[in-house]
Amino acid sequence: MCQPGELIKFSPFVFKNGNQPKQKYCIVLGQIDEKVMMVSLPTSKDHVPSDIMVQHGCVDIPERGVNVFVLNPDDQVTASFRFPRPTFVYGEQVDEYEQKYLDEMGSTVEQLGQIEPVLFQAIRDCVKKAKLLRRKYRNLL
Repeated sequence: MCQPGELIKFSPFVFKNGNQPKQKYCIVLGQIDEKVMMVSLPTSKDHVPSDIMVQHGCVDIPERGVNVFVLNPDDQVTASFRFPRPTFVYGEQVDEYEQKYLDEMGSTVEQLGQIEPVLFQAIRDCVKKAKLLRRKYRNLL
């Protein structure tokens, strides 16, 4: 069972919505119950409007519907891991996955370690502000 704060790499990740499987990182944000985890799938895709300056950390502009935590390649994410390029954690993309689904995905799973505690708390605090985050997720963060 994965723990909150853990960074995991799936090769490939099989999306629930049927999108093409691909290598994906997963941040475990919390545990809903003994079978279900709340996760974020960070991406290297920058979907922030071009007129907003993207920098390290939380970018939260509720009136524009923007909520993202930005990680730069020089950010130490775990004791031994940094993302190779700018990486975005979008608050509205938090979802839940049953442990069974993740176990039966048939992927190679690499546990990259615990996210640095201060960074993990900053990600959670940022995501919690997302206007489109489901209430039950917000309460668990």
